[in-house]
Amino acid sequence: MNRIRELWKIRYVYFPLALLAIYFGIDKLCSTDIYKLYSQGDATFLFYDYKPELLDQMADVARRIQQGEALVAQGADAGGDIDPGEAGFPPGVRPRIFQVLGTSRMLYFDYERFDRNYPEWEMFNFSAPVTAPAYYLYILERTLERGIRPDYVLIETDPFQFNESSDAFARSNLGYTFDLRFMLRHFSQFSRDQFSYWLSRNLFAAYKYPPHYGNISSRLGDPQAPFLTLSKLLDKYQREHRGGARNVIPIEQWYERDFTRLEHSADRSLNWLYARYRISDAQFQFLEQLLQLAEDNKIRVVMVRPPVSRPLSSLLQESDALRQPLAEYQRRMDQLSRQYNAKYIDLGARDDYYCNTFVDGSHMSIDCYAPMLSLVMNEYWRGETAQSSRSER
Repeated sequence: MNRIRELWKIRYVYFPLALLAIYFGIDKLCSTDIYKLYSQGDATFLFYDYKPELLDQMADVARRIQQGEALVAQGADAGGDIDPGEAGFPPGVRPRIFQVLGTSRMLYFDYERFDRNYPEWEMFNFSAPVTAPAYYLYILERTLERGIRPDYVLIETDPFQFNESSDAFARSNLGYTFDLRFMLRHFSQFSRDQFSYWLSRNLFAAYKYPPHYGNISSRLGDPQAPFLTLSKLLDKYQREHRGGARNVIPIEQWYERDFTRLEHSADRSLNWLYARYRISDAQFQFLEQLLQLAEDNKIRVVMVRPPVSRPLSSLLQESDALRQPLAEYQRRMDQLSRQYNAKYIDLGARDDYYCNTFVDGSHMSIDCYAPMLSLVMNEYWRGETAQSSRSER
């Protein structure tokens, strides 16, 4: 009894602790799926939240492929399904894993079309809005540590991903990805501000997913609010199509026909992604580490720079401020391509690829994906043929 009286006398000491416990309880609520859906201003978090599950799916497919190869080694016929409901492919054909690492410009591959045209391939699209080579390396490291060795990796590379002055890397990759192991392992490649930003976003869910009371109020009052409907459809679609997306950008079978709107969109992209452009040595280091990791694990890599609209292409070519850094970007890409035998394809400079339909200044329409995919897959087989020829000599 006396002990209770003594504690009651110093009860004020416990108020800060109680407040702290209440804060952390509320903070944890900010990381729940339902809170994020009702509070966030855009659906970027959906792409990143799904990636661990996509990695699990890829690990499951890789496991089944390995089991099939073991059966073949024992003399059995392993031809047949890789995925439930999928028609079997011819016996003796080895299934292959195709991993896509890109920004929103690589999100919209037609999964069903790919599945029909390349039945021996399994595609997993890890693209997400405004990614950078650090994100690619993170995904490939986690892929390999799960015992998965992709046969082919498509990597999007574009000059805007290497702009040290842009806030895109912090807002997207540092905001939603990486774990402590990755941050510590590559600590020297992050600035102090970047590490602090990542740490604060991961320690405090309310900072990572800040409450927007206007969004919460309007969506609670309207269960059919467009954001809720579209977000749920997007999340459902990406889960059914291994990371592939359908979204407001691009609307299927649609492209921007108003050239003035296209010019306006191109100008906004330039001002955001290319402002005060300064080459990021760190992102080139991440890219080189990724290429080295792929080479060590005998993974074939192709790097693709997607085309952009004519207004944005003209702005990039005519900018005096960008002339030197863009030339430096091209020089480094050519050097890495030669050093690691990783093909670099600039689709805007290819004679065998042409697409002139865009949903905005920087995103190509759905129609542009099929010819790009055909070119990318042909590049894989050219590499395989060249390797076989060298082996026979």
